[in-house]
Amino acid sequence: MPGKLQAQHKIKLDTGREQFLPLLEVISTRSEKKIVDIPAAIRSLDLNKEGLPQVSLDEALTSVPGLFFQNQFNSAQDLRLSIRGFGARSAFGVRGVKILVDGIPLTLPDGQTQLDSIDPGMINSLEVLRGPSSSLYGNASGGTISIKTFDGPRSGFESDSRLLLGSFGLEKYQIKSGGTFGSLNYNIYASHLQRDGYRDHSATENTLVHGKFGWQTDANSSWTFSLRHLHSPIAQDPGALTEQQADFNPKAARSQNIIFDAGEVVDNTQLGLLYEKDISSSQEISLTAHLNRRLFSNKLPFTSGGTVEFERLAPGLGARTVINSRLRNKPIRWIAGADLSHQRDDRKRFDNNNGIKGSQTLDRFETVTSIGPYLRAEWQYLPRIELVAGIRYDHVEFDLEDNFLSDGDQSGSRTLSEWSGTLGAVYHFHKSLHGYANIATAFETPTTTELANDPSGGSGFNQNLDSQLSVSYEVGLKERIGNRMDYDLAVFVIQSWNELIPFEIITSPGRTFYKNAGQSRRVGLEVAMRFQPVERIETGLSYAFSDFRFTRFDDNGSNHSGNFIPGMPEHRIVANLRADSSSGWFAKGEIQYVSSFFVNDENTVDNPSYITNRFSFGRKKAVGKSQLSVFLGVENIFDQSYNANTRINATGGRYFEPGQPFTLFGGVSWVYLAAAK
Repeated sequence: MPGKLQAQHKIKLDTGREQFLPLLEVISTRSEKKIVDIPAAIRSLDLNKEGLPQVSLDEALTSVPGLFFQNQFNSAQDLRLSIRGFGARSAFGVRGVKILVDGIPLTLPDGQTQLDSIDPGMINSLEVLRGPSSSLYGNASGGTISIKTFDGPRSGFESDSRLLLGSFGLEKYQIKSGGTFGSLNYNIYASHLQRDGYRDHSATENTLVHGKFGWQTDANSSWTFSLRHLHSPIAQDPGALTEQQADFNPKAARSQNIIFDAGEVVDNTQLGLLYEKDISSSQEISLTAHLNRRLFSNKLPFTSGGTVEFERLAPGLGARTVINSRLRNKPIRWIAGADLSHQRDDRKRFDNNNGIKGSQTLDRFETVTSIGPYLRAEWQYLPRIELVAGIRYDHVEFDLEDNFLSDGDQSGSRTLSEWSGTLGAVYHFHKSLHGYANIATAFETPTTTELANDPSGGSGFNQNLDSQLSVSYEVGLKERIGNRMDYDLAVFVIQSWNELIPFEIITSPGRTFYKNAGQSRRVGLEVAMRFQPVERIETGLSYAFSDFRFTRFDDNGSNHSGNFIPGMPEHRIVANLRADSSSGWFAKGEIQYVSSFFVNDENTVDNPSYITNRFSFGRKKAVGKSQLSVFLGVENIFDQSYNANTRINATGGRYFEPGQPFTLFGGVSWVYLAAAK
């Protein structure tokens, strides 16, 4: 395993590309394994970012069925990502999905993830595990996204500089450099992004630095150290509009957001250390340590407590061993480990007096401690059948220490503990066709912010909010047809209890509270296909059908049973194509159709269906030891009006955040490659 850590990364100065679709292995199931041997829906993407803006993570993942993105243009709310509907409830950031970067958790112990420190330009590849992954990673109902950043080249030195310019004041500068000195491999990435934004009061600016350093101590062990720092001094929030406002002037910001100067300022630093060692030919171990520090300031569009500040420290440890042995004289792989993580937020709130910080209204420490041991077995029961079983126990403690006592002592605690399990089987019909089935349970705790937002008006934890529980049943097929086509298909049913639902109240507009619904049911179909008809041309098509409904939900006398869960389209189709030529020309295109979906529990208001698209072309040319590339692209070529984000159950009918109209972008990149001496 350690000897495979630093995958070779060479930028070829010719324009050739692999003739066949690659056979892929993944590590999202805690050990390296072929995708066809995993009884779950999983997709691996080796990114080709030529001609893409490299501004938002959704650019790389739109083609994965079951994933749905919103909020690409509001940096104050962060990109909203959901898998099979889990995460669609999030008011900001990501919920219900575990995010890993180079094996280090980006997700906090309470289940929330901020993606603002992830830049597409630093990503080499991604793995997406769709469906409950709590038996592997704990607090995650929807699945897992594992991100691998670039290593440096195995020999020599490489530098990649890039400039992007686009409509609405978009500018992005980035540089990536890496190399190898003896047993030390390194890669350093830096970027600066700024844009005025299409809508009023939607400007953003941030600078990111990411470093990754690998040290191969011997043939059987290695260390990987990573550090990442984000400085975001400007992230304005234009707010949501009513349907009439969005139709009349989609460029406008909500007036309250301008008056109160809604937006946020962020400084985020993350450190990670990974140690991997092959103890023997049949056993390996890995140890991780990580620390996240986040300084955050936010202005919300109301007066009382409308200015939020916190300092977060979030350390964590992890240990894992993989043992290959035999059971009843059949190969079996054991995966065992434990994750320990902690989160401490020093949170304060002040009045927001038209954008000026006023009197203090809250002062407290919020802490979360999570521990999760797990065990997984993968048994080759018969040559054509592999069985998988996993179990995990998670214990999550929330504590609140109130230091603002003028409204009484609101100190308190909550403990949420859950067992999670999975059973699965893979049947190999032949070397190219594989079927699977699995049953899995999952849980999702409320985040600290969700627990601490008490709609009754108190400043303590909402004692009426509990974990969301789910049971998933899934069957699927994976097939590779020749060397130029593959597809995967998944059908699933997920039953959930205590569904976590966002809502707003009139006295705190713009602030999101949460409640538990009774029961829900998700029925879905996901299909993804890749086809390479000839060398240098690759096409893709994906489709997701999502029938997600409440099966029992009595909301203060209003019966929502049978209603669709808001925030998720019933149909989503994505088609893409990329091509290049021996002379250096390249082109790519993508079209996405999203059907209409409801934005409130009552199912009385819906977000209309829409189509998004992106097309780009360019040329690259080798010049000595360098490669020069220029590209030009367009988004929303048909200039369609659509909403890039919806705010679920918002008050006053303010559900909609319009997306950008016809948009141009273009840029130039320069790659320099020096051979080792």
